[in-house]
Amino acid sequence: MAKSIENQSIRHDPSMEPMTHLGLNEQTPIRAIAKQVVERADVELHHHPWGQMVFSDTGVVQVKTPQVAYLVPPQHAVWIPPGVAHDSSLLEKAEIFSVYMFQTNCYFHGETWRKEWGVCRCFQVSTLLSELVRRIATQTTEKIGEQTYSAMCTLISSEVRQAKKVALGLPMPEDKRLRHLCDLFIQSPLQTTTLSALAGQVGASESTVARLFRQELQMTFRQWKHQALLSKAIDMAAMRVPTGIIAQELGYATHSAFSYMVTSLVGKPPKAFLYQDKNDDSTPKMNK
Repeated sequence: MAKSIENQSIRHDPSMEPMTHLGLNEQTPIRAIAKQVVERADVELHHHPWGQMVFSDTGVVQVKTPQVAYLVPPQHAVWIPPGVAHDSSLLEKAEIFSVYMFQTNCYFHGETWRKEWGVCRCFQVSTLLSELVRRIATQTTEKIGEQTYSAMCTLISSEVRQAKKVALGLPMPEDKRLRHLCDLFIQSPLQTTTLSALAGQVGASESTVARLFRQELQMTFRQWKHQALLSKAIDMAAMRVPTGIIAQELGYATHSAFSYMVTSLVGKPPKAFLYQDKNDDSTPKMNK
C-alpha cells in the first residue's frame, strides 16, 4: 500500500476548520512540510481551503486534478489554488516539500494575484526559494523569530511571483470519444502517431476529433501530443532512463529532433530539464 505523504491536508468538510492543525492564519500565513520518501508515495484525491505548492529538489512529482495531469521534474513546483481537488504522488525516492499558504494574507492578495494564481500552474523553483522553504519546514516559527519569519514570507512571495513559468500539464477532455483517443495515445505514446490513425480507432473522422481538441482543450492535437510525450519523458527520466533511449522509445528518429521538441516547450534541452542535478544520464547516441 502506498504511504501517505501529507495526510494532514486530506480534508473535505470546511466546517472541520482544517487549517487549525497547521496554525495557518494572517500572522502565520505560510507553513511548509518536508517528507523523506523511500519509495513511491501517493495521496488520494482531496481539497483544502488553502493554497499549496509542492515540489522535490531531486525527485519527480505528479499532481492530478479532474481536468489536468501535471508531471514535473526536480526543482519545479506545481501550484494548487485553494479549493481545487487534487491527488499527488512522488514517483521515486526523494524529499518532497509541501508549502501551505493561507488564502487571505498580506503576502498573497490583490486582483493580479487572484487572476494569475487562481489556476494550477507550474514554475521553476529557485535555489533561494528552495532554501527558504527548507528552513520553514525544518524550524519552528519561534526558533526562526517573528521578524525573520516575516521577512522570509516576503521573500517566498517575491520568489513565487517572479518564478519562471513552465508550460507543463496534460489536459484531459470530457468527451468520451476524445477521452478514449487520448487514453489510447497515452498507453502507447509515439511521435509518429497521427491523428487520422487514432480517429479511426475511436470511430470518428479526423476533422471531428480535431474540432473537439480545439473546443474542449483549446489546443491542437499536435500541441497536446507534445505535452503527452514530454510527460512520458519526465516519467522515464524518473527511472533514470538516458535521454537517447527516451527519444528512441518515443519514436524520434534522432536525438536532436527530441531535443528540439523539449527545448521548444520548456526552454531547456532534455538533459538540463529532465535531470537537473542528476548526473547519471549518459545520453548515449541513438542507433543509426
